[in-house]
Amino acid sequence: MKKAIWVIVFLVVAFAGDRLIGWFFQKEVQSSLFRYSRMYRGEAKADILIVGNSRGLNFYQPYVEEATGEKTFSLCYYSMPCEIATVLTKDYIDRYPSVKTVLVEISIVEMSDDKLLPGFTTYMPYSARIDSVIKNKASQTWSASNVSHIYRFNNEVFQRALYYRNKLDDDWYFSKVISDQLVKEVGLRSVEFKTPATHVQELKQLADYCRAKNVDVKFVLGPFFPKYVVKNIDHLVTSVEQATGCKVYDYSSAVHDLDAFTDYLHANLKGGKQIVDMMVKDGVLPSSKPNVALKR
Repeated sequence: MKKAIWVIVFLVVAFAGDRLIGWFFQKEVQSSLFRYSRMYRGEAKADILIVGNSRGLNFYQPYVEEATGEKTFSLCYYSMPCEIATVLTKDYIDRYPSVKTVLVEISIVEMSDDKLLPGFTTYMPYSARIDSVIKNKASQTWSASNVSHIYRFNNEVFQRALYYRNKLDDDWYFSKVISDQLVKEVGLRSVEFKTPATHVQELKQLADYCRAKNVDVKFVLGPFFPKYVVKNIDHLVTSVEQATGCKVYDYSSAVHDLDAFTDYLHANLKGGKQIVDMMVKDGVLPSSKPNVALKR
């Protein structure tokens, strides 16, 4: 009998401790200056929404704002899962219907990381859509997160929210210049893009939602290091265009300056500025000077 009582006491204490620590962690997330916390807290109003993985961070927000004269907000994250990118975009548009343009970097189709998806359990309490995606795609994680609230914070997304607890994250960019060794080896390196149909359909959903809400959506493919071989780019671009009915602005080989990259896949701030200028010139992004977009 005594053993049973102690078991009950232990379970009650464990449950209470889990809920108390979970509540504390959630309060830290709620007050963080991390992008998703600000978005769900109502502090992310912008004219231009940037969506993508780490390559979307090439579109350096302060410079986009300088070039366009409009306020930006970014949903980009390293290896961002397509499903999460889509529901985050929908959640953003619902909360900030005045957004004018959604700019999507399409390598998110190929570089989406399903292993990262459970990390967004941290934001399940704020989004029924995120809750649904995790329930459908990572059911064990979803169940564990509902049994133990602490489990929701056992991920890198929560760690990032803590890192940005007291500072903004609007200045993410790649600062390094590619190493001489990587430059020498570029002819020996290559990557083959896969284009999962399910991920392409996520972009279609994103595009359809933007159009239904009268939000302009622009799809772009950012630059890769010169002479770095990326196979199946044409298939990626064509698949997205056919599924969404939107033109893809392909800047994959538009930057030729070797010092404009930090590695084969990511432009640094110098390269990012060049691409932003190109997008303004091509009318993908608005210009702070109305006549700039008309020049060729």
